[in-house]
Amino acid sequence: MKSSSFLPAPHLEDATNAMEAIGIEETVQVRRKPNMTDNERLLMADFLLKHSQGESRLPRAIIAAAADKFQVHRNTVSRIWNLMKVSLDVGASTDVVLKQVLSRKRGNCGRKKKDYSAALERVKQLPLNQRGSLRALSSALGVPRTTLFRLLRNEGTNNSISATDHQETSLELKPTIANSIKAALSDKNKKERLQFCCSKMQPNGVFDNMFNMVHINTKWCSLPGNRDAKKKKIMFLIAVARPQWDAEKQQQFDGKLGVWPFVVAEPPLPLGTYTEANALSVDPSRISRVFRVLETITKREIQAMITTSVIPAIKLKLPSSLRRVPVLIQMDNQQVRLTADDPIVAEHGSTGGWNIRVQYQPAYSPELVVLNHGFLKSIYPEMIPPQLRCPQLPLVEELIAGVERTFAALPKRQINDAFLTLQKTMECIMLAGGSNDFESQEGATKKSLQNDGSLPVSVLCKREALLCVNPF
Repeated sequence: MKSSSFLPAPHLEDATNAMEAIGIEETVQVRRKPNMTDNERLLMADFLLKHSQGESRLPRAIIAAAADKFQVHRNTVSRIWNLMKVSLDVGASTDVVLKQVLSRKRGNCGRKKKDYSAALERVKQLPLNQRGSLRALSSALGVPRTTLFRLLRNEGTNNSISATDHQETSLELKPTIANSIKAALSDKNKKERLQFCCSKMQPNGVFDNMFNMVHINTKWCSLPGNRDAKKKKIMFLIAVARPQWDAEKQQQFDGKLGVWPFVVAEPPLPLGTYTEANALSVDPSRISRVFRVLETITKREIQAMITTSVIPAIKLKLPSSLRRVPVLIQMDNQQVRLTADDPIVAEHGSTGGWNIRVQYQPAYSPELVVLNHGFLKSIYPEMIPPQLRCPQLPLVEELIAGVERTFAALPKRQINDAFLTLQKTMECIMLAGGSNDFESQEGATKKSLQNDGSLPVSVLCKREALLCVNPF
């Protein structure tokens, strides 16, 4: 009876004994590569010839042994052996057999590396409003954002090197990004951060719902158009609260309190006065009103913005049920230099039955501002293309309108996710003992949980985090 050509795979112990019987050397640990080099192919061919004993048939377990020795798949070994068998069957010499296994690929193979040097040169000619962020610059150049980030990171390297040279010198040419984002914290700073996180927690280990928290932050936005203008950017103050249900109005509060620019509206300039018009790149004959951009933001400007814009917006938009509890405006004391018990702010915040106070986050703690989690970077002015721009509209008004459009387009889900991310960040701070040595919590998406209706209102703090703050 003719034996079947499909033999069962040998048992593991039998294969091991067979490998030991033929005297296979110790496995060579090499780095796995997409393609074997000619030297590696010749070594494998020599290994197979030595164990084939001059025949076109290999003993059992040799292919598996070669695959294990050279750290490749057994199909790769079989493919090389089949190339050798063609010459062995016709009785060719050893040199001819070994020549069959050499790679047919010569020189640089594959897709050629794209040259983005022309795109990088165009960056210098773009107006400032088109290169204020990586997303805007990517749209203006027509280059993918990830590719643009890699090009800007490796700007000092030669972009026209070949693929082979790039593989050999990638470790030498690739620079590192030396950006000190996280500040060094003292023991006092760590203790203040832990105390702040504990103050936002209930006795049962669940974080507060933060419905009475108002987070404010500042953001600079660049003016469009003329790059040579004296005043090139405007500071905006942004205020948000957590989205919640308003029982009195019977509707959902979206969490957006407002965005306000630090500008002063002045009467029209008299004819012949071109100082302010030239600074704003506006024709004086087309001006109906002039915005004077505040170049320096001091305590007085912040105080006026809070009392005239933020506090009235809180009383108008927040649910009236929050009058029974203190409403806290959280800000960074390193920027505004406004005391928490400021008498003017306290006077405006205590009218109408409200109790609105100012609260500061710990020093060197930008991650404790909800506006830094996820969507502050998305508030970027949507500028009108130059060919569609209305010449009667001053540049300052166009910038303000663009920022207001992007702020109004923010979904309330994104704001609510930012508050949950803030609670997870507080948990990480507690686990790290008050330091900032932890991964960002902005990447975790909560959209699927919200669709299922299982998105929690507050995060339950881990037991390990609670144990870390017991001494405090």
